Amino acid sequence: MFGPIRMLHRFLPLLKRSANPVVVNVSSGLGSIATAVDPEGQSAGVPVWVPAPGYGSSKAALNMLTVQYARQLPQLRINTVDPGYTATDFNGHSGDQTVEQGAEIIVRLAQIGPDGPTGEYLSLTGTVPW
Repeated sequence: MFGPIRMLHRFLPLLKRSANPVVVNVSSGLGSIATAVDPEGQSAGVPVWVPAPGYGSSKAALNMLTVQYARQLPQLRINTVDPGYTATDFNGHSGDQTVEQGAEIIVRLAQIGPDGPTGEYLSLTGTVPW
């Protein structure tokens, strides 16, 4: 969580000068407290549940950070995304989608316009439960 804080503070002067300031935090469905409480009930939004206390807690903290900054910096659009269970080195390539598929929501949110969403938790399938 401290990396995103440092990055935002470092880039904030540039973001404030931008005509289209956008921040996309990469979270995970494992950071959804609603899903942690009810993984079966939330399986449509977060289809894969893995018990990972440290990882999930850090992503939940990133989600809260996203909301806090989105409220404090309304001239920016700051969102968090769940790219889905993506086959990467981090998970031994066990994910069920390619890196290109996982990156799609990140790229989409990075390109939103001034009227785009802010303070939201999104995936390719829609809103992720907090």
